[in-house]
Amino acid sequence: MSSEEEVIIKEIDTLREQIKSLKEERAQAADEIRALKAERRELIDRIKGLKEELRKLREELSKLKEERASLIEERKEVVKKIREIKKELFSKRELMNNAGKINGIPAGKIRAKIDRLEWRIITESLPLEEENRIIKEIARLESLLEKSLEVKKLKNEYNELRAELKGQIIVLNDLSRKIGSLSEKINGIRERIGSLKQSISEIQAEIDERNEGIQERANALTEVSGKIGELIEKYREMQKKLREIRLGRKKAIEEAILNQKKQKVEEKLKKGQRLTFEDLQLLYASEEGKEE
Repeated sequence: MSSEEEVIIKEIDTLREQIKSLKEERAQAADEIRALKAERRELIDRIKGLKEELRKLREELSKLKEERASLIEERKEVVKKIREIKKELFSKRELMNNAGKINGIPAGKIRAKIDRLEWRIITESLPLEEENRIIKEIARLESLLEKSLEVKKLKNEYNELRAELKGQIIVLNDLSRKIGSLSEKINGIRERIGSLKQSISEIQAEIDERNEGIQERANALTEVSGKIGELIEKYREMQKKLREIRLGRKKAIEEAILNQKKQKVEEKLKKGQRLTFEDLQLLYASEEGKEE
């Protein structure tokens, strides 16, 4: 084996090892890409689930806000009505105060006193002066009775308004409680939405990271494949060169053997020895080689 052949064989071995190493590197990169794609698919599925949950929460939030807005408007109307009732209560109280301080005299007693006085006029023979006095007293008592009845009516209306006020306050408190409950739910959903957005953002960052990893390894894979292609081409060239060297050496050996045989035949011919058919073929082939 020539030194040149040894150098080429060593280079071929080196190329083979390099190709093997690069193929292993390429296989590893391909495995990593598959693993990263699997992780990315899992992350995408997770983010889809979170986005669907986010969509439902936003719908629920919108409904709750509409419901709360409706209750707030209803509460405004109740507050307005309470103010109107309070204003009317104040007005009734003023009227009751202005009607006179006769609250301590029941209307029944006044009416009974009027009846007694009228009965006296009818049944008794009274002096004119006394009769006139009784008539004036009856007129005064009737006026007093009228005021008493007016006060009683005002009191009834006042009490009805107070009862209505209490009812409206109960309605107001119930509405405030419902609004407070809805506000708590809305705040809870907003917190959940914020948490989901944060999770989606974090998962998206992981997906972006996987995409970068996939792209990085894909670039490396392309580069390694290119190197492998170059080395395989060089490997083939070296093998071709080695075959040519070995073929050239084989031809040189065959030619040397042929020359030796030819010399022997020529010596036999000079000595006048009998030539065999093979000897003649060899001489004939040699002559043809010279002519060529």
